[in-house]
Amino acid sequence: MLFRTAFLKVQVGAAALILATIGFALPAQATLVLDVGPGGDTIACDGDCGSVSGRTFGWTFNVSSAIQVGGIGAWDSDEQAFGPDVLAGLWTGAGTLLASTTISAGSPTKASNGDGVWRVESIATLLLAPGRYVLGLTFFDESPLSQVDTTFTTIPEVAYVNPTQTSAGGDSGLTFPDIILPGSEGFFGPNLLLAESSMLPEPATLALFGLGLVVLGLAVRRRRMA
Repeated sequence: MLFRTAFLKVQVGAAALILATIGFALPAQATLVLDVGPGGDTIACDGDCGSVSGRTFGWTFNVSSAIQVGGIGAWDSDEQAFGPDVLAGLWTGAGTLLASTTISAGSPTKASNGDGVWRVESIATLLLAPGRYVLGLTFFDESPLSQVDTTFTTIPEVAYVNPTQTSAGGDSGLTFPDIILPGSEGFFGPNLLLAESSMLPEPATLALFGLGLVVLGLAVRRRRMA
């Protein structure tokens, strides 16, 4: 009887350990599609964007396998005040607007490896199939600042292509950034976040979770029979 009780306790403990391990393995928050490293320069539009509606700058990227996005961000260097609220948009490579939002100095922040933070706002969860996309943000004269000439990383499913800007002039607002800018150093004002629901456990993690439930169920059943 004592041996059976001890064995049941071992089973319950093993199941609890498995389930606790799964809990730690599950992601807790959304992931940035791109992040910058420390260093580089922060620049403003410097008189070319207007002060009423702004002008759109951003970057083009390729998606190699489908991802779900759930937010758009804007760079805030050294957590400085934004100034005017900015509009951010996500387009297909052909110029179809898929999502947009307004980001302000009061928007929630997401930590960065660089010298600043990302201010983010949620959008309706959107599935991006493999293909080309463009992300853009309205910039005003002198604000907000963008990070350039810096190292950066992306998630494996996304490949950065080039910086872009709209062919419309200053104070044209949120418009498709259709001009490819020279160089490949990046123009990182806008950013994307994966949707939390897209961060699903690996198959092995799911299998381990199932094993924990089975062990726990057997332990409970034997305890009742005892």
